[in-house]
Amino acid sequence: MNSLNTVDEQQVFLTQLLAVVERIVTSGDLQAVTPLLDMTTQNARSPLLSSLAEAFARMVVQLEAREFQLECTIEDLVRVKQELEHANYDPLTGLANRVIARDRLHQGLLQAQRSEQQLGVLYLDLDRFKWVNDNLGHAAGDELLRQVATRIRNTARQSDTVARLGGDEFLCVMPAIHDLSAAQDLAGRLVECLSQPFQLEADLASIGASVGIALFPAHADTVDELIACADSALYDAKHGGRNGYRVYTLAKQS
Repeated sequence: MNSLNTVDEQQVFLTQLLAVVERIVTSGDLQAVTPLLDMTTQNARSPLLSSLAEAFARMVVQLEAREFQLECTIEDLVRVKQELEHANYDPLTGLANRVIARDRLHQGLLQAQRSEQQLGVLYLDLDRFKWVNDNLGHAAGDELLRQVATRIRNTARQSDTVARLGGDEFLCVMPAIHDLSAAQDLAGRLVECLSQPFQLEADLASIGASVGIALFPAHADTVDELIACADSALYDAKHGGRNGYRVYTLAKQS
């Protein structure tokens, strides 16, 4: 009779254990440690069954700990990703910053070299930004920069990288272009769209912009040299009357 009771108790135990395991497997229920501990107490007369229930309870505790560690790791990775994204983008305009601009320019150069295509670099500077800051205030200047960023982004191609280098200076990297006309077309459209008035909270502002253009491989074949050539062309544009664009000329090297 005692032997029969023992068999019956074992069957009940295994049925209960199977049910708990099924909860863990099918629904990821890691709160099952309580019924397992209850089973440990209920089977105190059988050291084997009690130990088995306790072992399963420890396993569930370990799974809970591992799940918590995994959740913390995922949260840390998400936070680091967000921090990196914030570090790589201008907080005012949401555009790429100088670091990303240089990286995209480097990648664009490698792509252009492999595909034997050209690459354009546009260096842009606002013409009367200081007037806005001095007369309408820095809040208006910030608002203007955000609107400028939106217009540039909407005018450039999706494949182009638009970056704010600082202040009122912007850079546009145009990968995989066929000739100079593509860069000139974008520069012309940027000058045109930025010459239109900006409605700011403080007042209406009309500024304009100057753009310098440099090409790979015609003008330079490194990141720094291309930026320097575009900056030189921008200088020519600003001193040539502003609100326009200029292409870098090799004659300036002499």
